[in-house]
Amino acid sequence: MSLGIRWRLAAGIVLAFAATLVIIFVTLHFSLERALTSDLDQGLSRDVDRIRAQITLLGSVKKLEDLQRIVDSNSLNPGGELLAIAVVRDPQDNILGRTFELNTEQLALTPEEMQRVLAGDSVSHDVTLGNEEFRVRSSPLTVGDQVVGVVQVGESTKAATRPLDRLQVILAVEAAAGVILALGIGYWLSRGALHPLQQVIAVAAEIEASDLHRRIGARRKPAEVQKLADTFDAMLERLDRAFREQRNFLYDVSHDLRTPLTALRGNIDVLLMDDKLDEGIRRQLQQMSAETGRLIRLTNNLLYMASADVGREAERRPVELDIVCLEVYRQARDLRPDVKMRLGNEDQVTVMGDRDLLKQMILNLVENGVKYTRSGGRVTLSLFKRDGQAAIVVEDTGPGIPAEHLPHIFDRFYRAGNQDKSGTGLGLAIARWIADCHGGTIEVKSKVGRGSVFTVHLPLEESSGSAAPTSAP
Repeated sequence: MSLGIRWRLAAGIVLAFAATLVIIFVTLHFSLERALTSDLDQGLSRDVDRIRAQITLLGSVKKLEDLQRIVDSNSLNPGGELLAIAVVRDPQDNILGRTFELNTEQLALTPEEMQRVLAGDSVSHDVTLGNEEFRVRSSPLTVGDQVVGVVQVGESTKAATRPLDRLQVILAVEAAAGVILALGIGYWLSRGALHPLQQVIAVAAEIEASDLHRRIGARRKPAEVQKLADTFDAMLERLDRAFREQRNFLYDVSHDLRTPLTALRGNIDVLLMDDKLDEGIRRQLQQMSAETGRLIRLTNNLLYMASADVGREAERRPVELDIVCLEVYRQARDLRPDVKMRLGNEDQVTVMGDRDLLKQMILNLVENGVKYTRSGGRVTLSLFKRDGQAAIVVEDTGPGIPAEHLPHIFDRFYRAGNQDKSGTGLGLAIARWIADCHGGTIEVKSKVGRGSVFTVHLPLEESSGSAAPTSAP
């Protein structure tokens, strides 16, 4: 799952802060380590000078007992724990004096280092004695003007590393607290920075195809957000204009087609009334009448779709649904002679609404059932009154609708994969719109291979609610 911009900004701030802390902490650590090491080397240099001065006063390195006392006085070994050490060697690298119980193998100088020290240089290096780290300084020992040996002094680095260890703990705790604080501050800052964008998203999410006149209307927002909002508003303006032009074109064309189509069908029906008409011509005229009727129904659907897009509200007049259902039944009988159209239960029901729209809704449901029912099948139209509602039921014995298609069959232009059938995919969408306009609902139950049942529930007119209801089968 991808992180949102808010968390990405917060993470970026935290990473930048953490990187800065790492650079500061590393620089501080090495600077402090170098300073402590320098102080330790300076202390060792003073220790070397003190031992050399004491041996100079002694006058010779051959007085081994006195030399050992000097070495012991410059060693620190409380309780057997070495803290400061001292070693005196002759030019042949023989031990003349050393701190008590000190293993001098780790302090041995290489031939090159010995040559450097005897030449007058000092050498400093770190060694491990037991479990302790020591800083050791090796310097030439002179008596008069003659180099008579090598002095080695060393101190435990514990005193130097202890502040570094303490500093690391402090810095780690502060870094963790700083990262958490930076994360909180970064999230808060990114939230504030993205709040105008969230407002734009919220408004954009509320805009639908039927509500394109709305605009985001952002004012005095950050430059990037303002530009995005203005661009989105300009796009909505273009879409709104295109949709209005499309609706107007659809409405005008449908309206202009309906009148001549109705006249054409009327003339065809008049010709069919002639008893002397040749049988072949009669069949052709009947086919023309059926196709003209289909074009009229398609034109009506386009008109209703255009009405739905402009938010047309249904008229509120008493409508006797039983009479409307009877009219639809008579009209649908001729749609397909090979499919039996049956009128089932028919209660006397009156609702408030638009008669033409309600008739179109029922006709769309019936036509849908007739269209997809196999030859020899049956479509039943029923009307019930129950629970204070009118229930229009259209049942067919068609192939049924697969479960995965049921949530979408009321969407515009959706045809559930029935590509072998003619149709526009508008009938059921318009039926649902008409049901919604009348405060009703439409639902479907279907089993593959057994058929489908479409049910429309509409609220009853108050005066018709007292009649005895009929139970649905």
